[in-house]
Amino acid sequence: MVEGHGVRGPLMFGILGPTELINNGRNVPLGAAKQRGMLAVLLYRVGEPVRVEMIAEHLWRDAASTDRRRTLYSLASRLRAVLSQVGLTDVLTRVNGSGAYRLDISPQYVDFHQFRHALAEAREATSTGDFERSATTLVNALTLWRGEPLAELCGPHADDLRRQLNEKLLDAHKLLAHSWLRAGRPESVLTQLEPIVRDHDLDEALARSWITALTATGRQDEARRFLVNFQRRFRREMHAEPAIDPNTITAPHDAAGCSSPGRAPRRLPKGINDFTGRDVVLGELDTLVAPDQPNGHVVVITGMPGVGKTTLATHWAHRNRDRFPGGQLYLDASAYGPAPPVDPNDALDRFLRALEVPPDRMPRTFEQRRDRFNQLLTGRRMLIVLDNVLDCPQARALIPDADDCATIITSRTRLGGLTIRNGVRHVTVAPLDETESVQLLRQVIGESRAETEPDCLTLLARLANGLPLALRVIGEHIAQRPLAAISDLSNELHGRLLAASGEIDEATSLPTVFAWSYDALSSDTARLFRRLALHPGPNVSAEAAGALTACEAGRAQPLLNGLAKAHLINHDTSRRYRFHDLLRLYALDRSAIEDNKHETDQALRRLLDWYLLSAAAAAAALAPEWPAMPDLPNSPETRPMSFATDVEAMKWCQTERANLCAVSRWAAQNGFDRHGWQIPGVIHEIFERYGRQDDILHLNKLALASAQRDGHEIGQIGTLTNLGATYLTMHSYQHAAESFAAARQLARSTGHIEAETICAHNLGSAYLSSGRAVEAINIYEQALTVCRRTAESAGEAAVLHRLGDAYLDLGKYRQSAAHYFGALRIRERIGSLRGSGATHGRLGNLRLHTGELELAREHCGIALEIHDRTQDQAARCDTMITMADVHVRLAMPHEAVKFGQQAVNISDEIGDSHRRVRALATLADALTAVGATAAAHRTCRTALRILADVAGDGPSGLGDRILATQRALADDTSDNGRGDHVDAAPVPAHSCAYRSNEPGPVVSAA
Repeated sequence: MVEGHGVRGPLMFGILGPTELINNGRNVPLGAAKQRGMLAVLLYRVGEPVRVEMIAEHLWRDAASTDRRRTLYSLASRLRAVLSQVGLTDVLTRVNGSGAYRLDISPQYVDFHQFRHALAEAREATSTGDFERSATTLVNALTLWRGEPLAELCGPHADDLRRQLNEKLLDAHKLLAHSWLRAGRPESVLTQLEPIVRDHDLDEALARSWITALTATGRQDEARRFLVNFQRRFRREMHAEPAIDPNTITAPHDAAGCSSPGRAPRRLPKGINDFTGRDVVLGELDTLVAPDQPNGHVVVITGMPGVGKTTLATHWAHRNRDRFPGGQLYLDASAYGPAPPVDPNDALDRFLRALEVPPDRMPRTFEQRRDRFNQLLTGRRMLIVLDNVLDCPQARALIPDADDCATIITSRTRLGGLTIRNGVRHVTVAPLDETESVQLLRQVIGESRAETEPDCLTLLARLANGLPLALRVIGEHIAQRPLAAISDLSNELHGRLLAASGEIDEATSLPTVFAWSYDALSSDTARLFRRLALHPGPNVSAEAAGALTACEAGRAQPLLNGLAKAHLINHDTSRRYRFHDLLRLYALDRSAIEDNKHETDQALRRLLDWYLLSAAAAAAALAPEWPAMPDLPNSPETRPMSFATDVEAMKWCQTERANLCAVSRWAAQNGFDRHGWQIPGVIHEIFERYGRQDDILHLNKLALASAQRDGHEIGQIGTLTNLGATYLTMHSYQHAAESFAAARQLARSTGHIEAETICAHNLGSAYLSSGRAVEAINIYEQALTVCRRTAESAGEAAVLHRLGDAYLDLGKYRQSAAHYFGALRIRERIGSLRGSGATHGRLGNLRLHTGELELAREHCGIALEIHDRTQDQAARCDTMITMADVHVRLAMPHEAVKFGQQAVNISDEIGDSHRRVRALATLADALTAVGATAAAHRTCRTALRILADVAGDGPSGLGDRILATQRALADDTSDNGRGDHVDAAPVPAHSCAYRSNEPGPVVSAA
């Protein structure tokens, strides 16, 4: 519990259980359930405007049918009276003009927000290796939970909130188990996890921790029994193999040495649990990829479709992963999938990303990427799996030169050119023999049933011609019909094969087997099977499947599960699904036969509408201050996602990122031009917060062409602005200025005055980022006048924030502070959470420059809490850098090292080399302050090396700062004659201003 201004004694609000208020150790009565429920909603979103419609949705199941405003007004009045009893007056207010209530108290008074903060603190402690502190923090945080959270709320939105909270609770338990294991306390894990593992019996991470703890305490037999039961249960429920390595159950070991993710890439797809046969081929691969073999250890696995080439390569790679400590790279070259074959230049880009080359340091040309790839693999024992390769040129470009690496290639064609030029060995995968085929059928059908009619299994094996894919489909078809005789089913399939071609061979068996299972589907399930083949993304959810078939997700889910049980689609995760490429082609063939073009076009349009409208709903939840995308489709058959909270919206966007990019590309390339620019437009503000930006750059280029073909003026202006914003994020300031200038010219020529003003503002941001602060201020002042005249609050806040940046660059700190505070007031008033976090971060940097260090730390602390909520990783990195500098100046160097290292880690995650250089420069100062001079030297050298080859305009003044640190280190070493030590006095941080990653208003959202 905490003390607060105006509060009578320590108090705590609780929503992690029945809603409560504790003051001075006593429970304060909060009134009836609806009154407590309204308070719970406001406490969950404390400090934010919460619309009355949202409050009503959480308090009444029939909220949509009745206006509850009068009731809410009465509840709010009673809550004010309760709050005033504990000294909290004027904290519950109605937000003028928005139809919303806001509870203005510090999040530290609320158990849920204390829990979130503790979880973030524990993650930070884990990232720095302080596992004891992480465990202590989590143990204290878990005591905040008293029962079912948000107990007074009802309805589907409340259920979603409770589900999210319980997921956070589960995350905390997982992190605590990990921390205790790394701290060498496996017995604590067993005590903690026993009820959790029982309640979440399909969670792989929990199972892995439980097995590790049992093994570490010498209970290997229990660990093996648990693993066997878990695998059996997981396969039955998920129709997939759990990713738990049985080899981890060995002799007792030091739990503190439990593995954590290393730098070596591990990109292999999962293996299967019932791999059968292939002993001769596996032995042949072992020999060909032996260390004493010449020719770079390159092997091509060839064979007909469906024979199991990918499964064989993946199984061998998993079985031999210990031979490749440098890691494994995997590429699906997509020779026969729905997308075009992967271009070798794009494949090298993917490999270099996996090898942690940031996008802003990615070589531009194919030859440069190839050279960089070979450089990184030199001296590393790595395995590269090139799956589903089309031809020799595609494969040859991706085979590394390094002798220490092995390459496994799979292809339907022999790739004879590689044998001649590269000395490559070939392994041909034949169909399974009869014994292996029967063995696989037994595993799928079940031993007990297989024993009843063993001769029929032999016939079925012959009918499948030894193709594993056909055998699995046959086996599942039989397993789903437990009352039918196997002989009857085998006779039925035999008759179909003879009717298809008069003879039974590989060319007819596979499509006939597919048809046998397909024809047994219900009409709805068969229609969904055909529609799924139209989806251009890597996987599909039940909601997206519902859009394809114009039905509810609840109706689509059992149909998807039925297709998965029949092995006609595969589980990607528990609620997402994917196709085998042969089955996708079969589904497309059936669609061409059974569906007319109008039906498939309508299904595709519904799918695009679903992604567009769902993304627009996510954008509204994440950035409610910005206006909606113009001209959204009216799609009554589509049921897009809705999001009760910004956290829920962000989670959906992260899960669907690959699909959103895929459908955007497909729309742009297939005549759906309106979707081709609108989908990238609504996701731009979200996806610029985290992750790499090169895919967003490509999407914006495609979107611009779509908007131009669509003839939509605002679409073109907005997409040019988004393109410029992406260039700005990637520090390519000249390209950013060109895009903003083109948008401004188009807005001027078409008479969109407000858009022209916003484009001018963004052009000012490009000028400011390239060091032209005076020019930027002139543009910003003009934009500010227009925003105030048109009452555009969000735009006004963005311009004020940028003016604060510009005046900070010029060293005019008073003017800078005035503009930052002006921006902050507006952003807090309109509920712009992300914007408020950005401005608090900049105020922290300003206070660092003026020497007001405690104020700097306070602003940065607020900013970090907000960044954790909004997932704004770039802004979080900037704030961490400021925090590190502040703590150096406060003579708290160990804290400074912690923040500096976290900033370096985040810059790595988002692939931003400019931020990484800034973070490394700050970390070098912090390391110097703790006396770790050798580590500081290494950090400086790394920063200078990155700075030398970074693309675009380098961060201003950083080279001088790093060189100054190096000179100070050299002087210190010569004076003291020693390396790393811990008693050196802290040195002052060098000043190096940075700018927030905030281009301002984006026209495509206006």
